[in-house]
Amino acid sequence: MTSKSISCEKARAVCIVKTMAKAGHFPSRETEKEAWFPSPFRSETQASFKVSKTKNLWYDHGEGIGGNVIDLLVRLYKCSVREALGLLAEDLPSFSFHPQTPIRPFEEKIAITRIRPLGHPALIDYLNGRNISLVVAKEFCQEVHYIIRGKHYFA
Repeated sequence: MTSKSISCEKARAVCIVKTMAKAGHFPSRETEKEAWFPSPFRSETQASFKVSKTKNLWYDHGEGIGGNVIDLLVRLYKCSVREALGLLAEDLPSFSFHPQTPIRPFEEKIAITRIRPLGHPALIDYLNGRNISLVVAKEFCQEVHYIIRGKHYFA
């Protein structure tokens, strides 16, 4: 266990969806407010494990149980609350202590003005700096010029 510690209050705010991903479980369907997973506790063909993104709580409809991220880790790893807190504390930099908020769709318009073979000196310098062969890059990449917020860019 690590010397880092985390309070139960902060631990309960750790995003369950991210915790599930860290444990190797990914949603089979997802909306802004919820994510549905196949249960991490048993084998199943249809997702019955729901995570409320707004409340940051989970509920397993197949077993009729649910809870917060601490309850999930205790059940998932068959460990104590103290050990679950230790698992969360070990990954402090990679966990967010805010419930997952829905991502707003990108509202800025991007206008692609030109697509051409790689040739801009800055892009070629970038490739050379990373030891990427220009012949290989030209086979898989193109130079794209675009406008966003009235400014011209290329990539």
